Amino acid sequence: MSTYSIVRSLEGHGGAVRAICDVQSTVVTGAMDAAVISWDDTQPQQSIYDHSHWVTALIPLDTQHEALLSSAGGFVTGGMDMHVRVFTKATKEQEFVCVIKLEGHTSGVISLTWTQEKESILLSGSWDGTCRGWDIRSQTCRFVLPDHENGVCVLGLSNGRIATGSTGRQQGNQVVDACIRMWDAVSPFNYTLMKTLTDHQGPVRQLVSVDEIGFASCSNDGTIKLRAAEDGEVLMTCSHPLNHEGKPAFVLGLAYLPKTQHLVSVSEDCTARVWTLDGSCLQTIEHPSGLWCVAPLSNGDFATGAEDKTVRVFSTSGNDPALAAVLTAQVAEAHVQKSRGPSAVEIEKLPAYEARGSHVGKSDGMIQMFRRDNVAWACQWNAISGTWLDIGQVTGTGSGGVIDGEAYDMVIPVEIETPSGIRKLEIGYNQGQNPFAVAQAFIDKHFLNQSYLKEIADYITQRSENYQPPVLGTENTSFLVQSSSSAPSVSSVFFPAKVYTSFDTAKIAKLHSTLVQFNADLESPARLTDSELELAATLIQTLLQTSFYHSSSIPRTQAQVVLKILDRWPLAKVFPGLDLCRLLLVHPLGGELLSGSPIVATVLRLGFSDKTVTDATRFLAIRVLCNMFLHPSTRSSVVAATNAVLETIAPWTNSNASKPLAISIASLLLNYTIAGTTTPELISKALHSMLSPSLDEETFGRVLVALATLGAPLQESVANLQSTASKTYPPTSTIHAILKDMAATFN
Repeated sequence: MSTYSIVRSLEGHGGAVRAICDVQSTVVTGAMDAAVISWDDTQPQQSIYDHSHWVTALIPLDTQHEALLSSAGGFVTGGMDMHVRVFTKATKEQEFVCVIKLEGHTSGVISLTWTQEKESILLSGSWDGTCRGWDIRSQTCRFVLPDHENGVCVLGLSNGRIATGSTGRQQGNQVVDACIRMWDAVSPFNYTLMKTLTDHQGPVRQLVSVDEIGFASCSNDGTIKLRAAEDGEVLMTCSHPLNHEGKPAFVLGLAYLPKTQHLVSVSEDCTARVWTLDGSCLQTIEHPSGLWCVAPLSNGDFATGAEDKTVRVFSTSGNDPALAAVLTAQVAEAHVQKSRGPSAVEIEKLPAYEARGSHVGKSDGMIQMFRRDNVAWACQWNAISGTWLDIGQVTGTGSGGVIDGEAYDMVIPVEIETPSGIRKLEIGYNQGQNPFAVAQAFIDKHFLNQSYLKEIADYITQRSENYQPPVLGTENTSFLVQSSSSAPSVSSVFFPAKVYTSFDTAKIAKLHSTLVQFNADLESPARLTDSELELAATLIQTLLQTSFYHSSSIPRTQAQVVLKILDRWPLAKVFPGLDLCRLLLVHPLGGELLSGSPIVATVLRLGFSDKTVTDATRFLAIRVLCNMFLHPSTRSSVVAATNAVLETIAPWTNSNASKPLAISIASLLLNYTIAGTTTPELISKALHSMLSPSLDEETFGRVLVALATLGAPLQESVANLQSTASKTYPPTSTIHAILKDMAATFN
């Protein structure tokens, strides 16, 4: 048999490629950049941006519906925006346009197929646990197959039946109850459950038809199973090899090639594998990144969609030596990444090892990188002898690692609490990635609740900001030796604090109505124009949809409306603008959009320049400053203004502040201690002035954690604080646990 060789590489997507189909010999792809692209050989022919979220399913129009819609070719898409869209074009020369949008799913659409009947029906599978059957002629949903375990993949069988697969449900540290259901037609648009198959040991990811036999399924259990059409009986099983941890690699996509009667599976293990129908692996094609999908092409070729945003086409009827060489080099580089050290460019920037005597260490134990024989060499400063002691060659980052065959700058451990217990998982992250996109992919991979998105993204952001590439001559080089720290040495779950406190809850509807109401009372130039009001309304809707933060975008014009409100609105009416600014800073793009603007000076003026300022305006100003710590660009501004901020808020760091203002100030001071400050005595003074048992439990706790994180001497003994707290807070209060840890540290 001829082997498959790469003949095309399609690059143009801005996110991982999740879906591929062939529309009359034109390759059409959908990706996590929310775009659909039709390709002319190797160049994008048309880019479609109708979707507001990832595109996760694609199928071509069947001939019946091409005729019905008078189309010269078309396709159907499904995406995480919960919609099914039909695209057609009147002539081959024209572009595709969306002519139908079907609504009804309540979660992302991840699978599409046509029933194989005289009057075919469009089937869609979704994360809402349902399969829906759509009549394209009437543009209505004619039936629903409910009660699946989370995500659903769908297939119309040659005998008129329907097969559906589910991703299962979470039970403790395992996914259970993933199954395949076979449905029999009782009458048109009426199906009854005929059989349930439970032979897969992991989520079922895709079902494909296999001519004259039945169908095949693939799963996270690493297997591909060939099945009989009549009852789903397993006729053959083949498996991807176990990974380095002895676990199966998730098989995420499957295709059947009718011309050669081969199956092609793709996996997160970075391989595409070609199988005969008797289970023999004919060929393994390595890729530089994990694979999401594979699709047959009309000429007998197949195309793979990868995490690296690339579509690659493989054929037995041709080859491209240059492309093959590029792919080989990319795969080799990916292997190197698993144990990589500094790049040649980074090494070149290091001071020469021979000249190390001219470099004096800043402190005992400091780690410094030097360039020695074109490699990075680590040395440690010995203050007593005044010399550098050799440690050895730098070969990689201690925070990095490999997950399922892929190397990452950081491997971040996470614990997810479920009703059945704690799940211990790992997130792979590379510098420069969108934390929300990484978090969403992590949620999809492990079938977690969507409500975890922001929490996981925030955690990734905090951990990634501590990442240090293995090339800089700094004192805190984490990949070899941790330098000593002045942080408290006691093992406490409360301190030192590492995650910035932010304020991200909102009453969006009230915010919008207040904004419109206040704007109507203003005159130009402060008053927003109709177009600016529309921009504000659109921004508010974007900020409301926190589940889409990993893919949503915010034009700079919308941020400029926020800045206009802060700059021109009177003090008595500016608080909705501050609230909007606070929420904008929660979005991943907020820091970029607001960096360079004098936000710190502006909010201090609005919140504290006049004694008549309302309490809401004052604490919202503080919360804007708190949220500025979420982004490196805005954090640098608020840290640079530490003295000015502390001087301004000093009159309110006492027990007379309202509860919302007090917790806002405590959170701000806590963020300053996490960021590190050149004026710890000023932070300590502000914290001690707040230290009163009259504070509510949450505020008092944040003050204590901030003091412990700062590590500054306490003006009052912990024993006295414990005595006071015992009279104020209930025995079950977390305050007592914090004080117990502080007693072990500071007394």
